[in-house]
Amino acid sequence: MLLIKTVALLCSATAAMAASAVVSGAIFDGYDTTDQSASSIDIFQVPSNHAAATASILVYAGELTHFSPATQEPKSLVQSYNGFISKVSSFPSFQQSSHVDESLFLTGSLSQFEEIISESLEDRKAARALRGLVPDNIQDQSLTEWVLSLIVLSKPEGHDIVSFKLIRVTLIILSDETQAAYIPRQKARIVNREYMVNSAHLSSLASRLAQSIETIVNVDEFIGYFTSPKGPSQDEEIQNGSTSCSQSRPLFKDRQAIMSWLL
Repeated sequence: MLLIKTVALLCSATAAMAASAVVSGAIFDGYDTTDQSASSIDIFQVPSNHAAATASILVYAGELTHFSPATQEPKSLVQSYNGFISKVSSFPSFQQSSHVDESLFLTGSLSQFEEIISESLEDRKAARALRGLVPDNIQDQSLTEWVLSLIVLSKPEGHDIVSFKLIRVTLIILSDETQAAYIPRQKARIVNREYMVNSAHLSSLASRLAQSIETIVNVDEFIGYFTSPKGPSQDEEIQNGSTSCSQSRPLFKDRQAIMSWLL
């Protein structure tokens, strides 16, 4: 049981704060229509398989940048986290549709933490998953500046539209003499980047991607790869479809971009 204390001192988790630990999680929102027996080329070429295709690209980006939350300690992830975000953001078939960066005024209550994030994201399931990333205890008291990172992969029922969110909450988490973690009163920060997957462009790259990305993962394996030992469980995944967005996106025609990205 996480111990929450309210302290009088107002801490500030600003953009300039250097994180000392990263805790990661991932959830899937919607309905996965991937054909589990499909070939690697078909995973990338057929739009109904693009939840697995996107999951595989995200895991590949994690491997390239040495960002492996399931097997690394929180303080080890600090060095590779920004590189992973940059790598994902530069993939030609991922088109950023939204970028929100705002402050969160936290009172020290976990319930208020979840509620204010839910209001910011307009996504209760993501807010609950982020609450689940807050550590119960901290053995190393030098770890005070934390990043809670969540990837939300989405595919609504009845559509082949795939999107995902890269959500980051930067905040102060302290520990007492018993090593129990608590969130002090503070101004934290939340950043939410949303991306649409350009399915036509992704399909056009199927042969090249299938040759380069040897490991194709399903949604469950994607969640496992990006979930730190302290993270949201599979039982907490969303089951309802997400709101669909327009598929009218221009094709990115520079093939050199994908070739350099895969290196």
